[in-house]
Amino acid sequence: MSKEVGTRTLITGRYYNANYYATAIVASITEGIDWAAYIGGAPVFAPEAEAVEYVCAYGCKMSEPDARHYFPDIKLPYRR
Repeated sequence: MSKEVGTRTLITGRYYNANYYATAIVASITEGIDWAAYIGGAPVFAPEAEAVEYVCAYGCKMSEPDARHYFPDIKLPYRR
């Protein structure tokens, strides 16, 4: 899934919803300048679109090697 949110493009690397617990790995690209990836859980019953935004706002930032594992096609610099 890819979604435009303001000046960012959010790309879902993985999304799981097991027993109503949503978990996502998401890349956030800022206007083609740089990017970062986040992992985390969302509130119960969150559909994918809501979970992706929630994880970008409140999830844990992934290390660059882990992020590049899930998003090998993103060639921009990783946000520090």
